[in-house]
Amino acid sequence: MPAQFLHSFMSQRWEDLLLLHWPIDQEIVRDTLPDDLDVDLFNGQAWLSVVGFKLSGLRISPIRWVHWPAFWEINLRTYVRDRKGNRGIWFYSLDSSDRFAVAGARMLYGLPYNLARTDGYSDSKRISFLSDRRFPHEKAKADFWATFTSSGKKALSIESGLDRFLLERYCFWSRRKFSDHSDSSQVKHRPYDAIRITESNYSGQLFQSQGFSEPTEKPTVCHYCKGFDVQATAPPWLFSIAGQANQR
Repeated sequence: MPAQFLHSFMSQRWEDLLLLHWPIDQEIVRDTLPDDLDVDLFNGQAWLSVVGFKLSGLRISPIRWVHWPAFWEINLRTYVRDRKGNRGIWFYSLDSSDRFAVAGARMLYGLPYNLARTDGYSDSKRISFLSDRRFPHEKAKADFWATFTSSGKKALSIESGLDRFLLERYCFWSRRKFSDHSDSSQVKHRPYDAIRITESNYSGQLFQSQGFSEPTEKPTVCHYCKGFDVQATAPPWLFSIAGQANQR
C-alpha cells in the first residue's frame, strides 16, 4: 500500500471556525481521559473548548470520486499529551448532520461522532452555530455565537503562547470501546491565522452530556478563523494492515 495513500488518506476544507475556550481544573479533566493519555496544561491550567465550523470538499481514499456535500460540525474537546510527550486533542463529542460522515468517522477512526441537526451562519458582523443531538445517545443542544468588531473579520491576529497552545494541534487520539490503548492520527494544514473575539456566548448541554458542569461564564478566550485545507492520515489500523502486507 503506497505511503502517499496512507498519509493523504483524507482531504477536506474547514471554513468559518469559531472556537470558544474555558479553563478548568486539571483533575476534573484527568478523570475523564484514558490511562495512556494525560492532560496538557498551559501555566498549570487545563482547558475545554467548543468548536464549530463548516466542513466542505470531503474526499476519502480510495473513493475520492464520491463528492460529499458540505455540512456543519460542532465538537467538545480538550488538550492532551501521550507518554512520549506528543501533544494533541481528545474529543469528547463531535456532532454532525451528515449521517454518512458520522458512520464513517466512527468506523474508521473510532471517534465519538453523533448524528445531530447542526447549522451555522456567518457574515461580516456575526457567526453563530446551532445543534440538536439525536443519536446515538446523550441528547444535547447547543447555541453559540460571536460578533465581530467594526473592522470585522479583518481584525489583526493576536498570537500569544495561549493562542498557539489552543489552536496549533496536529494530532488527535481516540479509543475504541474494547481496546486497551488509544490510537493517534495526524492532520496537516497551514498555521491558524485566527483573530481573537471579545463578544461571544454559549448555552447548551454539550458539557453536561459528558459529565462536566455547564459553563456559568462567557468563554475566557474566543477565536475565529476563516478556514484552510486539511489532510488527515489513514486510521492506525490501516497502517498496521499495510505494514503486515509489506512484510509478506
